[in-house]
Amino acid sequence: MIARWGGAVSLGLAFIAGGRAAEPAAPAASPIVAHLALVSDTHTSHAAAHEDQALYRGRLDRVIAAVNAAKVDLVLIAGDLTQDGKDEDFDDFVAQIKGFTAPVFCAPGNHDLGPKRIAGKQDGPSAERLARYERKVGLTYFARTQAGVRIIGLNSPILGSDSPLEQRMWSWLEHEFAHPVPQPTIVFMHYPPFTKSPDEPGGGYWNIEPEPRRHLLALLHQAGARTVLTGHLHFPLVTHDGATTFISTLPVSFGLPRGKQPQGWTFISLHANGEAEHEFRTVND
Repeated sequence: MIARWGGAVSLGLAFIAGGRAAEPAAPAASPIVAHLALVSDTHTSHAAAHEDQALYRGRLDRVIAAVNAAKVDLVLIAGDLTQDGKDEDFDDFVAQIKGFTAPVFCAPGNHDLGPKRIAGKQDGPSAERLARYERKVGLTYFARTQAGVRIIGLNSPILGSDSPLEQRMWSWLEHEFAHPVPQPTIVFMHYPPFTKSPDEPGGGYWNIEPEPRRHLLALLHQAGARTVLTGHLHFPLVTHDGATTFISTLPVSFGLPRGKQPQGWTFISLHANGEAEHEFRTVND
């Protein structure tokens, strides 16, 4: 399954020349500048005691082999790297992903840091878990340029937490987006901003809460970001808000509903204008 999304294409009006209507000129296609693998929800557990956890390592091995065979330029892993965010879980995850031949970038998920803050229900990620992630994996948000692509990784579990770290991330992101770059931009993170519509309610498990969602969407539009890549849902989903496309990938570990959604990854072809084509690719046990 391959799909293309982006802004509307403007066609020149036909004109009369020598009594005949001339054909409108076709718009120039934006070239593909990089191929990426979007991987998510590996749920690595050293204990291997969670449901069918014993199968997850083999699924990740098969995803690694498939991604390497596709000869992608970059691998983006969009969170839930581990099941419980323990030291030994991160150690096993980091050791296994060394099998990728392309450069790998990771963003944290709720299983790595703790779930998002919901007022009156849960507090959001703890400082201890944030520190453990940075010690074992790296920064929880960052901007990098690799293979001709500006990669912006976000820490979506802290959105709406009102923590000092969240405030620093907002200030950093506003500064980052205020400086245009010649490379196309990919934003990736764990939580999708929304699953049905940009104005859907919060208070649940699957999306970013409304207030930080509005702020994030406004920044994305202001920066002209065309493509946002996420995980978390354990099933594939493509949504849109204006000219921005949000692609949530198949999971590595298990699909939801279990037995009805496959496992896998997503092959991304990124164009110079920031638009992307995607192909969901499955792996079998």
